[in-house]
Amino acid sequence: MLKRFFFVICLFIFFTCQNKEDNRKRVARVFDNYLYFDQLPTPPNAQDSLIFTTNFINQWATKELLFNKAKFNIDDSGPSYIDSLVQLYKSSLLTHYYKQSLIQMHLDTIVDDTLVINYYQNNIDNFPLKEDLVKLNYVKIKRIAPNIQYLKDNFPSNSTEFQDYCVQFAEKFFLGNVDWVSWLDVIDELPVEFFDFLMNTQKNLKKNNIIELEDSTYQYFLFIQDFKTKGTSSPLEYVSSLIEKIIINKRKKELVNNIERDLVEDAIINNNFELYD
Repeated sequence: MLKRFFFVICLFIFFTCQNKEDNRKRVARVFDNYLYFDQLPTPPNAQDSLIFTTNFINQWATKELLFNKAKFNIDDSGPSYIDSLVQLYKSSLLTHYYKQSLIQMHLDTIVDDTLVINYYQNNIDNFPLKEDLVKLNYVKIKRIAPNIQYLKDNFPSNSTEFQDYCVQFAEKFFLGNVDWVSWLDVIDELPVEFFDFLMNTQKNLKKNNIIELEDSTYQYFLFIQDFKTKGTSSPLEYVSSLIEKIIINKRKKELVNNIERDLVEDAIINNNFELYD
């Protein structure tokens, strides 16, 4: 503990006393390698900056010392394939970045809605639902809200007046045409004492079904516009973004295959690639 404290004090003195004329402030040295002040990461807010920085420097020094030992002990007597592995990694890395640059230049990322619909219709069995989904209107409002009877009488209206009322007094609300959401996520928004009741999907998941709940503080209003149960096919809107990614990924694979094929053909034509009998 005392040694660590002494190291921290020395580090602090080193920071404050370093020659200000240097272009980069040196923080630490291991043999001929230096760690500079501008290479230090920013500490997370929740951590003590001095402890975080000290740990980072110690880790950097440990890696450098291990690497130096490894070079000293393995370079001449170690496995002969290390250089080959390094070269292979370099080759793979350069090839990867070259392919990525070509993909960025030539890949068409615009997917027409017609392509998405056709893919969905031809592969609908590949998109089974893993959970129940619902489209619903929802209002969560405090029980002491003014004129709450107006909400009860008009829910699930989408009129301007009704929306204005919800904007003023509701804690949370979804009205009009809404996206598909997980039924379990909806249940998580509701009082826990109604969990078993709400999990009875045969009773609750019905089109145009209105559910009213309340606890000691809030009242909850749900209107089931539509639903899809687990195991049935996912609705198109729910998987459209996934299908777009699938289509783009297929284009990417085709693009890479075409690039590789053209490279081989050009190399053969230019006598840069030949096979021997």
